[in-house]
Amino acid sequence: MPQSNSKIGIQKIRLSSVDSTNNFAAKLINDGLAEHGSVILAENQTNGRGQRSLKWQSEKGKNILSSFIFEFHELDPQFLFRINAFVSIAILDFLSSHDIEAQIKWPNDILVDSKKICGILVENKLVGNILHYSVAGFGLNVNQAEFSELKDATSMILVKKKEFDLETIWLSLISYFQKWEGFITSEHHSENLHRMYQNNLFGVDEKRQFMIGLKRVEGVIKGVNKHGFLMLQIGEEIHYFKNKEVEFL
Repeated sequence: MPQSNSKIGIQKIRLSSVDSTNNFAAKLINDGLAEHGSVILAENQTNGRGQRSLKWQSEKGKNILSSFIFEFHELDPQFLFRINAFVSIAILDFLSSHDIEAQIKWPNDILVDSKKICGILVENKLVGNILHYSVAGFGLNVNQAEFSELKDATSMILVKKKEFDLETIWLSLISYFQKWEGFITSEHHSENLHRMYQNNLFGVDEKRQFMIGLKRVEGVIKGVNKHGFLMLQIGEEIHYFKNKEVEFL
């Protein structure tokens, strides 16, 4: 485990309500007020976003709605996927500490018993080819027990049959982000990070239905490469897909 003097969580920003924590973080960056490791928490989001611009539904004061700001000066194109992998593994590790076994559904969901407990949205600010900032936002279902507008959703309270203190959960999550931060920048540890991501990937070697454009196909997930492309076997061939190019059915 790499050791680092992490700055994650040195600046904590608590908001009662915001359109989205990622938007708030982006404004801090654009206004020159962002600090590496700043963490934002909101009780409520009025326009929370997920992958494919879908809205994130959350009951006010029941869940963790948070964004982490990271400052980089990085050229390696593989680096972008490392950030997603780092966030996913940190959250999996946190859930494991509560005896909740979870998996990563490519590209950015965390599942428990095939139900979504967490959604992740990483947004990057590049200047030319150089990554300057990443905002890692996520919504973790904690104390919400009913999901009228979402199918196949779950939460910590549904899994463990008890309520959790949100402040304690948030601070614990920050500590897990601190624990795994060194895996982003270390080339050696990034290999381990990729391996752990692969080992916790949902649906590997299982036949599933996917939509590719307007076409429905049957395929088998074989993994995710170091650039974050889904490796999908269709027939006898392996095809590589970026985020938004393929959809689970």
